[in-house]
Amino acid sequence: TDGSIMLGELDVIPQVDAEGNVVRILGVTRDISEQRRFEDELNRLAVTDPLTGVWNRRQGENLFSADLSEARRYGPALSLLMIDIDHFKAINDRFGHQAGDYVLIDMTRRISANLRSSDALARWGGEEFVVVMRHCTIADAIPLAEKIRALIADTPFVDVGTVTVSIGAAELQPDDDLSSWLHRADRAMYDAKAAGRNAVRVMPRLTD
Repeated sequence: TDGSIMLGELDVIPQVDAEGNVVRILGVTRDISEQRRFEDELNRLAVTDPLTGVWNRRQGENLFSADLSEARRYGPALSLLMIDIDHFKAINDRFGHQAGDYVLIDMTRRISANLRSSDALARWGGEEFVVVMRHCTIADAIPLAEKIRALIADTPFVDVGTVTVSIGAAELQPDDDLSSWLHRADRAMYDAKAAGRNAVRVMPRLTD
């Protein structure tokens, strides 16, 4: 090697004579801010949904699994909301995919604006979102789910009009893993759709 020593953004390069004695030291600075910005952007893209900017499904699974493990160790209540946009395919078919994308973006904004700072929102795929509510029992989760449902239904979307969602809620049970917890919330969401959509339903426990 040339004897240089890396110190962050500064290369320290010793200059030696024929006997190997250091006679002077050169310092060369390097601008790596652009590289860091590029790396930060890559990291952000790896964990967020590119359209809505919230966590993507992979990152959501990682975060929610960590929440589940913490709840098993320390016992805080956890509740999960599965939110699905009603008749989303019809929105795309009637108004176009650009309008559908706007609905997804505005939907994310509305949901995010009504969550607590401790809650986490992920786009699960297509028109489906998942919210994990930390330190929250199902009794506390239901009013928030109803608030989100009403806010979406009562405020028309630009160029599209009224859009509704069906929401399933489930509180973490002692024997749940992430899959069973999500499955119960998903079943509750389909119960909301079967009830006519624009509704909140609860699946307290998987019994079959």
